[in-house]
Amino acid sequence: MPNLDCIVTNCIYNDNKCCCKGDIEVKGKSAESTEETCCGSFVERKDGARNAVGGPSKHIAVACEACKCEFNEDCKCTAEHIGIAGKDACSCKETECSSFCCCG
Repeated sequence: MPNLDCIVTNCIYNDNKCCCKGDIEVKGKSAESTEETCCGSFVERKDGARNAVGGPSKHIAVACEACKCEFNEDCKCTAEHIGIAGKDACSCKETECSSFCCCG
């Protein structure tokens, strides 16, 4: 499982740059750049709501539909480290996988 750093502090699953969800999905099936990816698991934190799923973890399972990413192997991320960006995101489209690397 990749080591995850998530700066999307407006996500309900974010706790001190760690994810509490247990697994996430990177979307962007035809992505050729970082900007064309997003965290499909993002849920905007509203009115101070907190996650009720689990505890924060740096190591997390990452499903990935970005077919052109060199770290995508059978729809799973094989990168040692993955970053999710989108500090003030209000929707999943405002997030991105900063570790995406196009292989062609």
